[in-house]
Amino acid sequence: MSHFSNRFSLPHLRLAISIIIGSSLLSGCNNSSGDTKETKQAEQSINVNSITLLAQENYQVQREYVGTIQAGQQAKLGFELSGKIAQLLVDVGDHVKIGDPMVILDTQLLNTEADQLKAQQAQVTAQLDLVEANLKRQRSLKQKGFSAESEIDSLNSQRNVLRANYRQLSASLAANQLQQQKSTIYAPYTGTVSARHISKGDVVTMGSPTLTLLASTQQEAHIGLPAKQLAKLKQQTSDWVVRVGSKSYPVTLLNPGARVDVNSRTVQLRFALPQSAQVIDGELAYLAFQDNHNDAGYWVPLSALTDGVRGVWNVFALRRDDNAYTIERRSVQVLFANNEQAFINGAIASDEKIVANGLHRLVPGQKVSIVKKLPLPINNKGA
Repeated sequence: MSHFSNRFSLPHLRLAISIIIGSSLLSGCNNSSGDTKETKQAEQSINVNSITLLAQENYQVQREYVGTIQAGQQAKLGFELSGKIAQLLVDVGDHVKIGDPMVILDTQLLNTEADQLKAQQAQVTAQLDLVEANLKRQRSLKQKGFSAESEIDSLNSQRNVLRANYRQLSASLAANQLQQQKSTIYAPYTGTVSARHISKGDVVTMGSPTLTLLASTQQEAHIGLPAKQLAKLKQQTSDWVVRVGSKSYPVTLLNPGARVDVNSRTVQLRFALPQSAQVIDGELAYLAFQDNHNDAGYWVPLSALTDGVRGVWNVFALRRDDNAYTIERRSVQVLFANNEQAFINGAIASDEKIVANGLHRLVPGQKVSIVKKLPLPINNKGA
């Protein structure tokens, strides 16, 4: 006790007690004001943007299927006989008209053979003239009784043989002339040379390709569609559009497909392009196809969706609660989605309000206020 009295006198002790009590009161006031501020902040709701659901009986998906541009006629031209290339009149990229000569074979051997056949015909003609003269003489002698019937029969037989030989030579000469005509390849239709397989001086065999000719008219787009789309394809009978590069062309369906390709597992369709289409063989062509689905649902922006438990998608519905709205989690199924929006159905109803965006800062059961109603997407253009 004496030790305590030495260090602190009574005035000092009263001062220390006063300081401690004042600090405690000040601290209590500060805590009270902080709790009040936090309570007010908790009572304030978060502002959100909303959309109102509008029920749709079905939805459309605009798809594009890819194919290639091909000429309606694409022939690999070849000769019907063997020979050596004498003249090559066209090259790759050249435009030809129907009937224009393109490649010519060397016909020297055929010309020599034709001369031989003509000489043989002349020989047979001379022999026929001799037989005819002898027959005339024998008939004159027979009338005078100086000629035998057998001699006349022999001359008639010789004449028939010579006439047959002449007809044979005439047929051989006609075949020779046909071979000379077929020694030149003529354009079977108007088009463009796309490939050359021979050069001047080459010896070609019968049927070997020399040039590839693409028709400049009747161009087609060959596009493959999945077999499951054929039923929907038959429902669309007109208004087909094919895009080539940046240009789109109205086309006509030529055939509905006959078999499934073993490699692509698609059914090849042929579409006729208009004559004015400026396209090149081999270009990519895209068919615009509107795929209709008879499933009811709602269009929502992608920002209105959030991940749920076990891969389920959720939206945050807004339930009216006095002057505010309360967040409710609803499970939905995504039927289709593109880069901007999705078509969904599930535990939602028409005319309900859902949160349009900013779902990461919200939790179910939270009070919110609507500050902006966003327009509702009602269709899509994605593929």
